[in-house]
Amino acid sequence: MAKVSAPIQEVSRLLDLVPFLSTHSYISLKDLALEFGVTEKEIAKELTALSMCGENKFELIDVTFDSGFVTIRDHERLDIPRALTNLEVASLLIGLELMRDGAGEEHAEILSKIDLLISKLSSLAGEAIEIGTHPEAQNIAKIERAIAERALLNISYESSLKGESQDRLVEPLSIYIDKSQRYLNAYCHKAKAYRNFRLDRILAIENSSAAPAIDRGSENSGEKEGFTIEVLRRKRAISEFLQIEQLPATGVVEVEAYSPEWVAKAVTSFAPDMALKAPLGNRAEIRAAMEKILSLYRS
Repeated sequence: MAKVSAPIQEVSRLLDLVPFLSTHSYISLKDLALEFGVTEKEIAKELTALSMCGENKFELIDVTFDSGFVTIRDHERLDIPRALTNLEVASLLIGLELMRDGAGEEHAEILSKIDLLISKLSSLAGEAIEIGTHPEAQNIAKIERAIAERALLNISYESSLKGESQDRLVEPLSIYIDKSQRYLNAYCHKAKAYRNFRLDRILAIENSSAAPAIDRGSENSGEKEGFTIEVLRRKRAISEFLQIEQLPATGVVEVEAYSPEWVAKAVTSFAPDMALKAPLGNRAEIRAAMEKILSLYRS
């Protein structure tokens, strides 16, 4: 059986304290602590928290224990459990659906309990609420599990250029957001290169039994390389893309990547807001590529 965390234990005691104190008025702080199996300091802390609870900020529970004996007043509204509103039921159902998608099929016991809670809450709401997880949220959960397990995925992807779906075998590396769009960065075995896939264009995802690639040709020798990048503007978008929690004041960061080509594409797409400072060889290649692109516009 899973060990119950301290915060959950505290909430459980707070819920039990109200009905207990309503029938045991003027109980000593020492006896109350013994009754609930905690120290006097802990029970005093929870009584203080209880004094901040109520129907609203104008109708708080009146709890006093300064004299060493505990008294409680204005608790009647909490003696009977309050019925959940449809909005509260909907919020709980959404949270349970997200937990279910993230749990994974290997956690059968947890999934059965979540399903039971969903069934009970759905029966309370009746037909007033119908909750379903967005397919993109389910895909994100599958991708994150694959990243953690370093597993491959078979995806069906809708190409924006060809206007048709294509089957790809990919090794997912990360999920990032750019201009309000979520993307999957992965190594594509069909293209034999790193590719970015828009999540809203992924039609289906299935786990693959294939082994991850080790040799990826000239793009990746199997070892990460270091790159020095300077972020000039759009710091929030770029930090999310690079998965950096906080950029330094200078904007200069050291990143590691398997593919120099991926770095070149990232710098090109974010230019002039992001620049590659080192290695100089890669910097020269990116400069030459960008000058070639600009020459096409000048001609």
